[in-house]
Amino acid sequence: MKSRLSNLIARLKLRKPDNLRVIALSFGTAAIFWLFNALNKEYDTTVGYPITWQFDTESYMVVDELPDRIQINVSGIGWNLLRASMGFKVKPISILLNNPVASKKVTGVSLTNRVNDQLEDVQLNYILNDTLRLHIDTRGARSFAVYVDSANISLEDNFRIVSPIQYDVDLLEIEGPLAILNAIPSDSFVLNISEQKINSDFSEIIDFEIERPELFLFRPRSSQVSFSVKEFTQGERQVVLERIDFPEDGKITLIDSICTVQFTVQKDIEQAVVADSFKIVANFRLVNQSDSTLILNIIGVPSEVLDARLVQPQVRLKYEQ
Repeated sequence: MKSRLSNLIARLKLRKPDNLRVIALSFGTAAIFWLFNALNKEYDTTVGYPITWQFDTESYMVVDELPDRIQINVSGIGWNLLRASMGFKVKPISILLNNPVASKKVTGVSLTNRVNDQLEDVQLNYILNDTLRLHIDTRGARSFAVYVDSANISLEDNFRIVSPIQYDVDLLEIEGPLAILNAIPSDSFVLNISEQKINSDFSEIIDFEIERPELFLFRPRSSQVSFSVKEFTQGERQVVLERIDFPEDGKITLIDSICTVQFTVQKDIEQAVVADSFKIVANFRLVNQSDSTLILNIIGVPSEVLDARLVQPQVRLKYEQ
């Protein structure tokens, strides 16, 4: 077997290029002859037939893409089927929708006669599509008040917003499918800030977001949003208690006259907070007779301090004989 193959290869190597071209031409001619013969026979096949939709696009808009073809099974000789499958001499079917919103579907059977009238040189056997689904809505516009979703702004640990959140668009108009617009709460449209772990003053142009944005036209498309951010830290001060309504004879006193107050404050001004700026009182009228303790009250804190709290919120009394 190997010797025969070697002999064949050797003979091919000895042939001149002209002989090889003759062989190739012979194969090509045979293939063309076979193709012509095959295309002159009768066949069945499935092809896509183009359709177009006609409706008032000023008043209505497509929500889900409309089908642009239906699948049909046809019979005919090979040449005609080849032209049909490649779209030659095919005129699309135009379907008029007088009430697009109410037109939810078109059955394939209802298009049979129209397809038959359009076909040339081939015979329609049947339409494969059972139903063509349509989703068209009224085109409309609505206005919405705008606000920023401040509760979901992502800040770095220990950072807080220290200024009003400013945005330059108070009223937004959106044009699109009316059914979807009507499902949005009429009194608000949220601007979402996607940036994570913000740790410096923020100022960016934020696009309005909505599901399937390709269906909508925003007026305007975005808003400038800005606010200031500062780092905060925990502070602690020792504060002298102020006594109120204690007996004047001095026989009842406080065991501890100093308390510890903790608070949150901007890191850059923490050192400027002084103990004397706090006012913490022990009111004798609030004494608990069962255990001789007083609940302490914070009645004054510096304006820059947040979340002031006492380490020990009560103090014991000392009685002298």
